Amino acid sequence: MNNRILPLAAMLAVPMAIQAEESLSPVVVTATRTAQTVDETLASVTVITREEIEQLQPAQLTDLLRNRAGITVSDNGPFGKASSVYMRGTNSDHTLLLIDGVRMGSATFGGASWQFLPPSEIERIEIVRGPRASVYGADAIGGVIQVFTRQGSEEPARLNAHARIGEFNTREFGAGVQGGTKQTSYSLSASHQETDGINIEDDSGDDGRDGYRNDSLSWSITHRLENATELFTSGLYSKGETDFDDNEYEGWAYLGPYDSAHYDFEHAAARAGLRGSLTDSWFSEFSLAHSRDESDVYYESVFDSRFDTDRVMVDWRNDVALGTSTLLTLGLDWYEDRVSSTTDFDETNRYNRGIYQILQTDLGRHSLQGSLRYDDNEAYGSQTTGQAAWGYALTNVLRSRISYGTAFKAPSFNDLYWPGAGNPELEPEESETVEAGLRYAQGSFHWEASLFQTEVEDLIAWACSLNCDDGDWSTDIWLPQNVHQARIQGLELETGIRHNGWDAKASLSLIDAEDRNTGKELARRPRQTLRLDLDHRIQKFSVGGSVIARGRSYDDPENSVRLAGYSLLNLRTAWHASPDWTVRLSLDNALDKEYETASGYNQPGRAAFLSVRYQQ
Repeated sequence: MNNRILPLAAMLAVPMAIQAEESLSPVVVTATRTAQTVDETLASVTVITREEIEQLQPAQLTDLLRNRAGITVSDNGPFGKASSVYMRGTNSDHTLLLIDGVRMGSATFGGASWQFLPPSEIERIEIVRGPRASVYGADAIGGVIQVFTRQGSEEPARLNAHARIGEFNTREFGAGVQGGTKQTSYSLSASHQETDGINIEDDSGDDGRDGYRNDSLSWSITHRLENATELFTSGLYSKGETDFDDNEYEGWAYLGPYDSAHYDFEHAAARAGLRGSLTDSWFSEFSLAHSRDESDVYYESVFDSRFDTDRVMVDWRNDVALGTSTLLTLGLDWYEDRVSSTTDFDETNRYNRGIYQILQTDLGRHSLQGSLRYDDNEAYGSQTTGQAAWGYALTNVLRSRISYGTAFKAPSFNDLYWPGAGNPELEPEESETVEAGLRYAQGSFHWEASLFQTEVEDLIAWACSLNCDDGDWSTDIWLPQNVHQARIQGLELETGIRHNGWDAKASLSLIDAEDRNTGKELARRPRQTLRLDLDHRIQKFSVGGSVIARGRSYDDPENSVRLAGYSLLNLRTAWHASPDWTVRLSLDNALDKEYETASGYNQPGRAAFLSVRYQQ
């Protein structure tokens, strides 16, 4: 840590985006809840900046995550359709999503609604691979992805606006303002995204396009009092509609497709609190937060079902500097999940209480980190998780690290309480992970290699429990059970360089994810993924492209449905007409490849988009 502990409290009060721009090694907070540079942290970390988001022009968050080191994304079609994010071969609900520190996700389905996060409202993204349950509690087996919304700073008000049009009758526009004084900084932004989409299923009998609409708002306000204590609030709200293909049955008789099916969604995160230094070596932050994940399903424009999750959270964190090279973090948190649904769950709310501590210290070339957390959940009891990491600076630019960590995944309300089928005796899924890594960083060039193995036990699967051998499958009774084990081994390689107008990034992941009960590969986990982003700027013009490739995988646990591997080429160019105005043209899937990330669900062919952006 090199005597960086004492100024930590002041450092935390500065917007993370500003720090990232001023540092050759970006500052991250997700790995330990406290500020560290990427070079200092003892975890595998990737940072996606606002500059990169502007450069790539993604349609949704998952386009930014796709094929990053250790990450595979599967979609039931593009543009707001159900998406799964598999980190290091673990299940999609094994990755915790945070928005400005707010825990997101559906308590009924168990995972996050990745597809509804609008890139236009995102300032930066921090990806931390590997277990983080000892820091955040349940669900962080594969890792944590934290999204940060726009932040203000001490400067006159700056306006921004953007518009984007393209294939599939896509139109998008938005505007915002950022600024502040010595006492108050602020940011307010809003956007609208709409597209007719594509027909996501050929075999559904519905040949119409499946569209998507998303209206979003984000805000951030920080006010500094005379004693340097800060009051803060931030939030992100999205509301819209997404179409899907579905078929109608009566009993087991197929009646044909619905002419129209869609669901309305609301996706929100809000947080407020205060923070400041109580002494020269004690920094404290207290916050209240609320998140929402709601969906209402309609067939033929007639309401059918509702699954709404509300989560209320309280967190109190304290960072205490013990000398100049040791930092102790102590915290308490509490949250309650509340479910409102047309399905009559046996229970509709549960609370979780947690206490955690994180110790970080530097001893010359050695860096040590240890964390321990205890969770007490009303529904499934108590859980203790821990993590230990050791880093050693081999040279001034090359560092090694090893770590061991445990984590767990909470059973969802569907698993525990689904009418007639839930199993309230379920235990949490548990994991152990060992990891070793090397990171080289000098100037604008870096590379990192990570080798890991994760063992997951008591995986929850819906298995046949009654009438399974009577020859009549319609009478089978399926219940969720802790029946499966998985072993995941992998190697991640990541590198990047900026030089003489060139900006290049690459990541390669080799992952072997196996169901230990059957010896089969885990579904939708390709053994190889590759991502390459290359851009070059010459005066007012820039050109670039991305290669996104993945190997073959299977769509089902039995490995009977194969998903072919593929590679995509995305091209882009930009004209920086002035310091304030930029015009961009992108060509996605330039070679017009046909591919699937989930069996039976189409993906877009070649598609061109034009955007204009104004930024003071």
